[in-house]
Amino acid sequence: MRLEYLEYFEAAARAGSISGAALALGRNRSTISMAISALEDELGVDLFVRRGNSLSLSPVGEHILDDCARIVALSKGIAERCARGAETGSRELRIGRDDVLPEDFWRHVIREIRRARPELRLSMRYAESDVLPELVREGQLDIAYFVASGRSGPAAGLYSRVVTRIGMKMMVAGNHPLHSMSYVADEDLATLPQITYLDSTQSERFHLDAMGSERIALSSFELGKDAICDGLGWGYVPEPLLSEEDYAQLGQINHGLGEVWYPYFVCSREPLAGSANAAGPLPLEAHGIILTRMREAGIVSE
Repeated sequence: MRLEYLEYFEAAARAGSISGAALALGRNRSTISMAISALEDELGVDLFVRRGNSLSLSPVGEHILDDCARIVALSKGIAERCARGAETGSRELRIGRDDVLPEDFWRHVIREIRRARPELRLSMRYAESDVLPELVREGQLDIAYFVASGRSGPAAGLYSRVVTRIGMKMMVAGNHPLHSMSYVADEDLATLPQITYLDSTQSERFHLDAMGSERIALSSFELGKDAICDGLGWGYVPEPLLSEEDYAQLGQINHGLGEVWYPYFVCSREPLAGSANAAGPLPLEAHGIILTRMREAGIVSE
């Protein structure tokens, strides 16, 4: 039983015709028709009920279709692993990231990496931005992406670079008293609660020091944004997290520090230099995919 016969049978069953299978596989119609006939002769059954140019599966064809699809998929997987080399079968890529970029962004990244390297064991871990570089340095992650405040940055001994700058916008709920003010002074901010980001050391970051009648310190930017939407106070929100729906509920405060910029880092134990699309170490390959997605999302300018 030839493997390509099973592939042709599966394609014809999915397409419902010989011509559809030929188009999908880039093969000649007569080649596919002869192969299916040879498979039927070998098995001693009719796999299709033929009506003119259309095909429908016979009861036996329906019964074996899924098994044929498994055999074809398994054979392709074996061929791909052999083509990439025996050592790639157990390779793993561990990505770390904070929550400055939205979940939908990372969803697309995971999908693109899986398409490019289906044989990889892929994992993605969320952690605070001050923790991620250390996880890379300790070997728990292969590559990490995070925003750094003025008093933090990549851990020593890593290859790192600034990918872009992230704008932090001072936001407040649409029904908050600060929203309607044409200009907000420090004295105005000082009388109202400030929402701040709490890192792994219980230190507040991405905020204005000695400002706000009280603090609500939260461990993620998403939680902070939600607290601001709920009218609990004012605070900084990473611009990439602000959706059209968020802008309908929130407004930017007109203050001298209404928007501040922070570096967004990538770090790895392996060099990140080279072409974004070049084959090479997995972290470099993944970085190329992520960088492309950042450009498409407008996070990184061309």
